[in-house]
Amino acid sequence: MAAASAQPVELGFAEVAPAWRLRSEHFPSKVGGRPAWLGGAGLPGPEALGCARCGRPLAFLLQVYAPLPERPDAFHRGLFLFCCREPPCCAGLRGARRFSHQKLEMTQMYHLNHTVPDHNFLFPEFEIVTETENEILPEAVEKEDDYEVIGSMGLEEELDFMAKHESREEYIFQKFKTQIALEPQQILRYGRGIKPLWISGENIPQEKDIPDCRCGSKRIFEFQVMPQLLNYLKADRLGKSVDWGVLAVFTCAESCSLGTGYTEEFVWKQDITDTS
Repeated sequence: MAAASAQPVELGFAEVAPAWRLRSEHFPSKVGGRPAWLGGAGLPGPEALGCARCGRPLAFLLQVYAPLPERPDAFHRGLFLFCCREPPCCAGLRGARRFSHQKLEMTQMYHLNHTVPDHNFLFPEFEIVTETENEILPEAVEKEDDYEVIGSMGLEEELDFMAKHESREEYIFQKFKTQIALEPQQILRYGRGIKPLWISGENIPQEKDIPDCRCGSKRIFEFQVMPQLLNYLKADRLGKSVDWGVLAVFTCAESCSLGTGYTEEFVWKQDITDTS
């Protein structure tokens, strides 16, 4: 039995915003519409913005403004997530791509929305507003079949909660629901280097499943997209539209700058498991 120190988690919520606030010069975190690129150098081209499985153009899903204040070379930093809306890719891991970009300084802002074809803009546009989840207690860590169960409850509450559920799968799912019930409308959870909040005990990646960055560094968890975001998207074809339980994004632990432009990172898609 071990204990891990608690870290704050930034929660993101969808909010309608005026168009001017979602432009590049305001460094927005946003859902849908057109990506607000941070710079014009090395923008991902058609091949990079194509589905690795079917080749169809990916749709821009969201971006997160995530500067690293302690890093002079990451004065401005953004993470961009694209996904395939077509079956069967929308149900698989290979139907999504994500890019990171960072700049030392911004001496000129770019309006480069025309660099991505119009068919990539399939989701309605919202701003992501964030707040810190303050009520996080020291985390208890349970080792069970090499899986770390991370919670915000004390150790006794953790064990009691687990004892009331018949299976590990049901336990993890109920724990997920208990955690998000504090803020049911959250669409995003940000916490660089913390543990993801998994929705299922199945399809949880091990360290070997997360590829290293091209620079040779390990990738660490940075943020996750929650299933509540699906309520805001025009994706209502059951079994034929983009869908997920959790999208967990992993980025270079060193936040390297491999030249200029946008670097592809890694996303892990976890679906909801039927616990009935």
